Amino acid sequence: MLHSLSRRGARVALGICAAALLGLPAQANYEPMPDAERPGAQIPAQLDADGAPLVYLQALHHTDYSAVMHGLASVGRIMRDSEMGHEAYDPELAGHPMRGQGEAWLAVMREASAMLMVDQSGDLVLEGDEWVAGDPFDIRDLAHASFSYHMHHSGGRWGDLGLEDALTFDGAPYLSAMTRRLISEHYGERSFADIDGTRDAASLAHGLDAMHALAYSFVRWDKPGGSGDMGALSREHMETVHGVTIERMVQVAEELTGTLDEAWDAEIGAYNLGNDGAYTLDTLGSLLRGHKGLYEILVVFGEEHQGDDAQQLFDRMAMMTEALAASDSAIRDWGLADSVVYTADGVEAGSERVDTEAQWRFLNNLTGGFSMLRERDGTSAFLENRPDLPAAVGSLSDRMLHAAIAYQTDEEGLMLRRLSLEDGTVTDDRHQVAAMGWFLTAAGNSYRAGSQFERPGDWGDDDDLAERSAALYDLILANNARLLTLID
Repeated sequence: MLHSLSRRGARVALGICAAALLGLPAQANYEPMPDAERPGAQIPAQLDADGAPLVYLQALHHTDYSAVMHGLASVGRIMRDSEMGHEAYDPELAGHPMRGQGEAWLAVMREASAMLMVDQSGDLVLEGDEWVAGDPFDIRDLAHASFSYHMHHSGGRWGDLGLEDALTFDGAPYLSAMTRRLISEHYGERSFADIDGTRDAASLAHGLDAMHALAYSFVRWDKPGGSGDMGALSREHMETVHGVTIERMVQVAEELTGTLDEAWDAEIGAYNLGNDGAYTLDTLGSLLRGHKGLYEILVVFGEEHQGDDAQQLFDRMAMMTEALAASDSAIRDWGLADSVVYTADGVEAGSERVDTEAQWRFLNNLTGGFSMLRERDGTSAFLENRPDLPAAVGSLSDRMLHAAIAYQTDEEGLMLRRLSLEDGTVTDDRHQVAAMGWFLTAAGNSYRAGSQFERPGDWGDDDDLAERSAALYDLILANNARLLTLID
């Protein structure tokens, strides 16, 4: 589908063309952080070998802020005394470091919120000596940012550290602005559109991903025994905050279900959304995660007859996930191909590289927050009849975490950017901030999804389990420490 480039896309295209014409390396688009003053956290796109920040195309990008926010949240959540702060690993982490992690998250969230709010922008571009609003906030940014509910609902873990109220309430306007924007600016014609009007597999997937956060907010509000949580708010308050009524939300879910029904290709066991079953990991992860939001809306708030539609959505999501997890073409010991193709013969790699940012965001889409593996009272109970799904996701998680330890990090334990899918050779050893952030996010959320890693209280006398798990904790803390250097 042909469509006009956004200003950001045009800048990227021009940069790539110029580099090709002049024979310049790709990293020519990355430059040292300017001296321009801006209060608060400034999150760059990349760190050089000495840890100095580099910006991409002379801008600060909201997507990098999102990745760092989620990483800080995920690490902070497992610093508690039952996980990394356990006496068998490092009991000091559960005190001052955990509080500091929450404070760092708040600093980054406030800057990200300012970027979202000012002139509808998702970038801050350097003009003269000042950062000013740049490119519009696109639907991919919206999908990436919406996972911030992860920390918004975790404030209780900081209850004894004095940050519960700040973590619970300070980010609420940021989150509600995203859900209002999703429905008012991107939804229509039974699909989602990007800011330039494009309607394709990516815009649909990213819209579903962002809608997942909206679904979770209402499901949590409605849950049994929720009166001490979000259920303390009135229905009118919830609907006003999110800019959508429950009836409209169910209607949108029903319409999107119809769109997906029309695109289902039983021969390849996947959706053909004008892409012949080919997906980047970013699009695929958003699509799979978005299914959870849809079927939970239908189960919790829909009519009884919509339960069959919900079940079908779950089954298709499970089928696509299990097929990928079984692919020897797309998955290797050193990582996951950054694009895949669903065929009648299984899932094939669609590229020759492993992109760590894409891989870790994908894994988090399977395991983080209100994920396909999480069912509570008052929600669907589809997992009871599909034990192969959590087993497949757990096995994939274990394999990727081993890849992080053995192939994807340098001697300092820092996440590298890209590897060859063929043999695991590192092809780009730069430190991409988003790759580090999404690694931290996924590792903190997924490490117990399989059987190879556990929290210290479950190590017992299993020395191998303890060694593997401690090694993963070490990587998490190394990448987290490097990102903390970016925050005042």
